[in-house]
Amino acid sequence: MQTNESTWHVIINPVAGGNKAIRLWRKIKPLLIEDEIAFQEIFTQHIYHAVEITKEIVKNNGKNILIVGGDGTAHEVINGIFSATKDTSTISVAMLSAGAGNDWVRTIGKPSSINVVPTSMKKNETFLHDAGIIEFTHDQQTEKRYFINIAGFAFEGLVVKKLLDSNGILKGTKLQYWGAIFRSLLFCKHAPIQFIVDGRETTINTLSVAAGICNYNGGGLKQLPNALYNDGLLDMTVIGEMSKLKMVLRLPKLTDGSLINMKEVRTFRGREIIIKCDKEIFAEADGEFLGTLPVKISIVEKAIKILKW
Repeated sequence: MQTNESTWHVIINPVAGGNKAIRLWRKIKPLLIEDEIAFQEIFTQHIYHAVEITKEIVKNNGKNILIVGGDGTAHEVINGIFSATKDTSTISVAMLSAGAGNDWVRTIGKPSSINVVPTSMKKNETFLHDAGIIEFTHDQQTEKRYFINIAGFAFEGLVVKKLLDSNGILKGTKLQYWGAIFRSLLFCKHAPIQFIVDGRETTINTLSVAAGICNYNGGGLKQLPNALYNDGLLDMTVIGEMSKLKMVLRLPKLTDGSLINMKEVRTFRGREIIIKCDKEIFAEADGEFLGTLPVKISIVEKAIKILKW
């Protein structure tokens, strides 16, 4: 892979969002050529391919990465950066979101139109963004992954597991996601989950958990309304003794963030979160299925440079 520090490496997931990403890239590419932006396009071909592509870019001294895809593609790119260098804050990342959920950009922002993309890439003005580390259980082994938005457990994890297991013409679309939500409602049950936040322990009979850095997950649900992407802290929202029917009926409170004011919901903030349960509880991060509890989540302050649109 040929590269230099001024080149933008464009990683495109051609199947993201039901092929929405490839359609978006076909509109963006001529604008970059017209504005004489130095770029190299690379298409992902399989799961975790963006991790491999990113590692090669960074190891060859590439400094600028444009993602055209969904939150899962961003998740892979972030993990590729951390796999390739300890000096992660030297890498600029830009996001053109074209997936099913598009949750990360709801916090960090997106271009007002495709016409501003070349100008923003030329200016390359950035801000620093925290990252999360999650240690989880997979096939009875402890594994580690980095994430850039939110990790979810219990109901959240089950939804992503259902998405992973489903196929068909709706794959990668919002309809597939909502189908997974309603199927998960049938099977998800409350479980006594132990939370240890900066050494302080509590146990809650839990329906759903969201923990992370930014505000939105689940295709626009504002589960961490008070989270700041650059404050060096993790936020966590725990939905406790709430019925599944009530959670559905209170969906507007999930979309505007006011759910945290309900009596069945508790919020936490800290630098390290440990989550345990005697039952099998699924875990996901950035909409990607990971495995099961127990997990340990920690923070990497000001880890990545994000492009301002």
